[in-house]
Amino acid sequence: MGWTFERLNECLERRYVSGKNLTLAQFRIKAGCTVPAHSHENEQISLVLEGRALFVVGGVAREVSAGKVVHIPPGAPHEVRALTDLVVVDVFSPRRDDWERGGDSYLRGEGPSR
Repeated sequence: MGWTFERLNECLERRYVSGKNLTLAQFRIKAGCTVPAHSHENEQISLVLEGRALFVVGGVAREVSAGKVVHIPPGAPHEVRALTDLVVVDVFSPRRDDWERGGDSYLRGEGPSR
């Protein structure tokens, strides 16, 4: 088992590793960038390691800083706005097989924006 590292665009880097039932990911997002609204079948728990972000989950906005956790239920629309340079660790269950199939276009090219 090893990390997969990707620079998805000028705003966002991701590394992740998957087990049988979950995916662990670390994102680095530059200040001023946004991961646009999207949803997925996976339950997600996000831990902000560094920086501050505005998480919008199901239409409810919440500012989150280092050490805080956000729960995103399966199917809930959500987006993340980096208020400062940001490091976030995400745990997903079930695992993010869609990433390996290229189902993450919202994160690439047209993805996170300023």
